[in-house]
This record gives sequence, C-alpha cells and structure tokens, in this order.
Amino acid sequence: MFAPLTLAAMFMTLGAFDGMLGVAWPTMAEQMNRSIGDLGILLGVYLACSMVGSLSADRIMQRLGLKPAMVAASVIAVIGALLVAVAPDWTLLLAAIVIRGLGNGVIHVCLNTYAGKTLNNRRLMMVHSAWGAGATLAAMSMTYLVTQDLPWQWNLAWCVVPAVVAISLYSRLPQVELERRQQTALPMRRLDWMAVAAAGTYVAVEASVGNWAFTLMTQGWQSSEVLAGSITSSFWALLTLCRLGLSLLPVSAGRWLSIMPIGLMLSPLLIGVGIWMPLLGMAGVILAGVCSSVMFPNIINRGITNADPRNHGKVTGYMLTTAAAGGAGGPALMGVIAGAGALLWIPLPIFLIGISAAYSARAIATNSSIH
Repeated sequence: MFAPLTLAAMFMTLGAFDGMLGVAWPTMAEQMNRSIGDLGILLGVYLACSMVGSLSADRIMQRLGLKPAMVAASVIAVIGALLVAVAPDWTLLLAAIVIRGLGNGVIHVCLNTYAGKTLNNRRLMMVHSAWGAGATLAAMSMTYLVTQDLPWQWNLAWCVVPAVVAISLYSRLPQVELERRQQTALPMRRLDWMAVAAAGTYVAVEASVGNWAFTLMTQGWQSSEVLAGSITSSFWALLTLCRLGLSLLPVSAGRWLSIMPIGLMLSPLLIGVGIWMPLLGMAGVILAGVCSSVMFPNIINRGITNADPRNHGKVTGYMLTTAAAGGAGGPALMGVIAGAGALLWIPLPIFLIGISAAYSARAIATNSSIH
C-alpha cells in the first residue's frame, strides 16, 4: 500500500488547487479589482500551460527517468502554489499560474504513467479518489475562510503539505522503467480518438460545474455563501466517496460508461432551472458529482483497453493532454460567457459539452478491440 498512498498524497494536492479556486475567486477578484469573468482568463492561462506540460511530459520522463521527473514536476507545482498565495496583483498572479500550470501538466502525466504501470484498476480508482478528497476538503476550508473574512491564502497549505510528503517519499517507490519510444507505433484509429474526446469533454463538464457552481449560486441565484460553499463541497465529496464506494462493485468499465454519462449530460439542465428553483439546481450539482465519480478512471481504462498495445503510451498521453485542456478550457469558456453578463446562461454550454462527453464515452464503452 506504500506506493498508492504516496501517489494519493500528490493527487490530493492537485485536486485541492482545482477545488478551491472557484470558491476563492469572488474574494480574489474583489481584492485585485477584477471582474468575475476574469476567472476565465486565469483558467485559460492555466489551460495553455497545463497542455504544454502534458505534451512535454513524455520527453521529460524519457530524459530524466520517471521518478526524477515526478520530483521535478512536483517541486514546480509547489512553487507555483506558493507564488499564487503571495501574488500581490493580477500580473504576478498570472505569472504564478503559468508556473503552477506547467508543473500540473507534467505531474499529472507522471503520476498516471506510474500508477498505470504499478496498480490494478481498483487501486487506480482509489488513488484517483484522493484528487476528489483534496478538492472537497479544500473547498470546505476555503468556504470557512471567505465567510469568516480570514485570509484565503492559508488554504494553499492543501497544495503544499501533501505534496511535500509525496516528494519526500518518492525515493522509496519501486523503480519503474519506461519503454523507449517505438518506431512501430500505428496511426490512431477512430476509437482511439473517441477516447481522447471523451477524456477532454468529460473533464470540461466536471471542471465547469466544480469551478462555477459557487459563483452561479451566490451571484446568480442569490444563495448564501455558506449554502453555496456546502453544495460545492458536496459536489467534490460525492465525486470522491462514490469513486471509492463504486470501485468495490463488480461493474465493468464499459457498463459504467454506458450509464453515468446520461446523468452527467442531464445535470446541467437541472442546474439551469436553479434561478427559479434553487433546490432543483443544487440537486443538479449533486447529480453531476455522483455521475462524475467513475468517469475518468474508466475512460482511461477503456481507452487503453481498446487501443493497439503499440499505441498505449500515445493514446494515454493524448487523453491526459485533452483532459488538461478540458479542465481549464471548459471553465475558461464559462468565464467568457459570465464576463459578457450571461452568468445564468452557462448551464447551456455545459449541457452541450455534456452531450459530446456522453456520446464519446458510450462509444468507447460498447466497442473493444481484440488483440
């Protein structure tokens, strides 16, 4: 269990940053005299840098080795989080986000590569649940800080302490050798691209709901910060708890990807009517958390299963890169819409992205290549 716990510590710190940002942004925007919609700019920069990090990760791992690459990327991610905490203005905040994004992109690929080579599917789902645990706890503690008028910067401890623990333990992990790039890799097939699309669009829906639910509830529905923070925290909590609990059921990846995308697609419709019926809108946020819980690990599992063995690394890299793109690009798009004064309309594009996610996920669920 040593390796899963070490990897889980770093996944927790990655989830914490994503989970707290949406709750912290209204306070950060006020302090820096920025508009609510500027969260889209911030996440857009985060997106670009995370993608650069993800696309560079394979070369970095090949050059340094997997474990040294994990150490380097983790240190960069920690430095980025600390710089976010001390950034005095918008310009320096963007600079800090650049550093955090680069480290985030590389470490995500490193962690998933190591986990994929050393853990079975059940443990992989459990390790991924640590990301949701970090997001949940960070959203809850950030809600407390902003409602008590305490400095939000203290919440960045979630992005530092677990990471420092993981970095100190990396050297004790079993060594894993990477396969050298093979010249025999085949062109990606339609099914491979469907897995890539599923990863990107699913994460776009999850991140859009997670990052914008708090602002939508407080500034769109006029809900209290305490209630909005509790619902946002519940979203991340359910993503975590259901991922842990459902991993124990004897249900295949294909079956999960046939059922859950339907609820994920419909949840933005419930959120959309929250302006008239807030309780129904909050139920939509909760539904999104439940349906998100098993999606990503099983998309990764099914994408690799369906791919030709010679393309496993290639397909995995593409899935993680588009996941990074969706994780920042989806919320960034919502930021553009909110910045244009259409905050209450953001459930509509989330729903449209959810249709694409459902179609792609169900396509890879019902097809499997035989090697």
